[in-house]
Amino acid sequence: MDADAIIRIVYLIGISSFAVSGVLAAARAHLDFFGALLVGLLCAVGGGTLRETLLGNTPVYWMHDPVILATVLSVAIAAFVLVRFVVIPRWLLELTDIAGLAIVSVIGAKAAIAADATPLAVFILAVLTGVTGEIIRDLLVAQSPPTLLVREIYAAASFAGAVMYWVLHVAGVGDLTATVVAVLTIATIRVLAIWRGWHLPKARLRVQPNSGIADEL
Repeated sequence: MDADAIIRIVYLIGISSFAVSGVLAAARAHLDFFGALLVGLLCAVGGGTLRETLLGNTPVYWMHDPVILATVLSVAIAAFVLVRFVVIPRWLLELTDIAGLAIVSVIGAKAAIAADATPLAVFILAVLTGVTGEIIRDLLVAQSPPTLLVREIYAAASFAGAVMYWVLHVAGVGDLTATVVAVLTIATIRVLAIWRGWHLPKARLRVQPNSGIADEL
């Protein structure tokens, strides 16, 4: 099996992880079967769709790749059936989310580099690929604010992995090795962030009480 085939399998694992994450969120929100499938599908391909649209690669990849849709929908259906009969441990929920973020972010960086995007654009597109699906998922199940905006280091882990992949790519490291190292970078940061409770500084707005425009004039 060559490197491209391995990377494709890794990618299918990543979007499948996000599909499971979407179905689990739909189950918590008590959505019906088709609602759960929709959330799972959008969670899986939402980030990639946004990235490819921004890069001008339309129609987007999953519209002419039957394996992607078949895989995502099959996994989503299996997850929907499973959660009706099995208690899912919390660590498994975190694991699917970590796998999805790590793999999909790196695939996003890879696609951006292939499109000759600038380094900063590569990093941004990687993060968008990694987090957009989760934002869509949380909006559809009325989770506000989206969990990634308030939980342990998340988007920053995606950014770090994208930087790692770009550095290794520029250094001439083999694509499979660069992909594995970058995926492990993101996964390690997420695991440590969850374990140690790491958060980036949160936004704080200090407003003088009882002060309006009229009071300032």
